[in-house]
Amino acid sequence: MFTRRTFLTGAGLGAAGAVALTACGNDSGGGGEGGTAVTVGFIADGNGATIVAIAEQEDLWAKHGLDPTIEEFTDGPLQIQALGTGDIDFGYIGPGALWLPMEGQATVVSLNSLGRADRVIAQPGIDSVAALRGKTVGVAEGTSSDMILSLALEHADMTTDDIERVAMDPSTIISAFTSGQIDAAAIWYPHIETIRQRVSDLVELDVAADFPELEFPACEVAGPDIATEKPEVLAKFQAVVKDALDWAAENNDQLPSLLADYLDAPEESIAAEMEHVQNLSSQDLLDAIEDGTAAEWLTSLNELYVEFDKTDEVVDVSSYFLGEEFVNA
Repeated sequence: MFTRRTFLTGAGLGAAGAVALTACGNDSGGGGEGGTAVTVGFIADGNGATIVAIAEQEDLWAKHGLDPTIEEFTDGPLQIQALGTGDIDFGYIGPGALWLPMEGQATVVSLNSLGRADRVIAQPGIDSVAALRGKTVGVAEGTSSDMILSLALEHADMTTDDIERVAMDPSTIISAFTSGQIDAAAIWYPHIETIRQRVSDLVELDVAADFPELEFPACEVAGPDIATEKPEVLAKFQAVVKDALDWAAENNDQLPSLLADYLDAPEESIAAEMEHVQNLSSQDLLDAIEDGTAAEWLTSLNELYVEFDKTDEVVDVSSYFLGEEFVNA
């Protein structure tokens, strides 16, 4: 059995606490006795834990010949760093960190879901993005919410120069917002639900809905060279992901309960997050790979990252997305 960490509700957790959680993580091995040892990162929210939670419950690690150690992280960029240092073999990132694989720092091994769980939220009385001018806004650097904040400001004909932008980890955003130390925040569900329990009249700006032409995929990632250096391990992991995606798609009503149990989190918070997530079955992803839809999703985000100076150029999707390997796994 994996050991499980207490869900990051933000109660009293500052940056130091978040770093400590990230460094320690879940360090208990899985049930794949005799399987290939791998270390897998995840984020302690519903979308970020979906693959590892289902894989544990359904014993998918052993089924596909893997013996995992599971490590918890607070965000995607930290997992990209851990891939680079060899501390983990696979990890999870949201769409806000996809520019890092596009720059060659990792490879995408699967697209798990499409989500619109990110928001810009504001204290009561601030009812628009334009009203944030001159206000203090907390944001988790390099995450999907960071991207959503940039989109929101652009949509309002503003830039980050028009606000006081403060980089914070998610738990610090929660405590800073609930204590009134910041005027607004770019953050995602289920953290928004945690904040709402303390600031019931917060203003939620559904920024993602303003950009229906964009899709925001969450991904499993690995190091840049895994396809050439460890193709068999890659195939085993992608097989686990395929089965986990299918379980999530077929048992969507059971998913909040499973995830809440895995994360020791309130089920209502996870359910609130999952309302904004479209789980992809393995066939959904296979179809999207084969008809070019997945490449369109990724290219649109790549173009956005160029616009926001996150990356320099639009690159070929095949240079970082192992779609063909997923099809064959």
